[in-house]
Amino acid sequence: MPITLPAFTRRDILRNAAATGFGLLSAGHLQADDDKTELWCLLSDTHIAEDQAHVIRDVNVADHLRQVVKEVLRVQEKEKLFGLFVNGDLALKDGQPGDYATFAELVKPLRLSGIDVHLTMGNHDNREKCWEGCWELTTNKKMMPLRHLDVITSAVVNWVLLDSLDETDSTPGELGASQISWLDRALRDAPDRPTIIMVHHNPQGPVEPGKKQTGLLDTDAFMRVVDRHHKVKAWIFGHTHSWEVRTKNSGLHLINLPPVAYTFGQDRPQGWVSARVDHKGMTLELRTLNLAHPLHGEKKRLEWT
Repeated sequence: MPITLPAFTRRDILRNAAATGFGLLSAGHLQADDDKTELWCLLSDTHIAEDQAHVIRDVNVADHLRQVVKEVLRVQEKEKLFGLFVNGDLALKDGQPGDYATFAELVKPLRLSGIDVHLTMGNHDNREKCWEGCWELTTNKKMMPLRHLDVITSAVVNWVLLDSLDETDSTPGELGASQISWLDRALRDAPDRPTIIMVHHNPQGPVEPGKKQTGLLDTDAFMRVVDRHHKVKAWIFGHTHSWEVRTKNSGLHLINLPPVAYTFGQDRPQGWVSARVDHKGMTLELRTLNLAHPLHGEKKRLEWT
């Protein structure tokens, strides 16, 4: 089942403008961009609580998301975005309905500006409570019972959104055999253009004796499918609250998104990433919440092979 907070229609925008005082987008801004390149925004690990004053690890998580929303809106004022993704762990800890209601309220200005907000599930989320809290979610037909999946296509790229939530508030994730089979079919049927897969959990390699598995438990089965489809160019994940980009020998790019909420080390960046995609590759730009962070504005060019 796709899980998207869709952009408001022009009628919605007019109604909200009258009610809230929001300004309208200019007619020029609403025109289509050149289809040779597309600009998308990538977020992960917002960890929003129902209480907007909630602080965890010395961070007011609602303030962080609010700051990101303002920054994205400034981008949208200059260039129309093709969409925005939040790659799991939307909720603080165990996915309560109030967490999602607050999340939906915080991202509402994005939707008013014409941006679709696409969501995936992480280990701190709860599918049923997400639908209860985000009552405005699109209600497209189910692709697979109890899983939130989507394929988003544009003139330049395919995005495949997977659901690695295995058990709420339990660290590891798993896709499962049914979802991996669905992925194989979806990749086969998707348009023949560069394809990017988004899943919350990170690759899980061999684990030393006595240590816990924390990433995607069925990484090997997932990668066997990915390796069969040359159109897959990148795997984007979150979960580790780190920022890293590396490329496998096969040419597959592995992109670890930074958290919007908090990190597990003071030197790690918090923030979001812009992704400019074209037929030959993708340029990522890190936008840190701390503008003085040494990695703020870092760009990485990834070529499709």
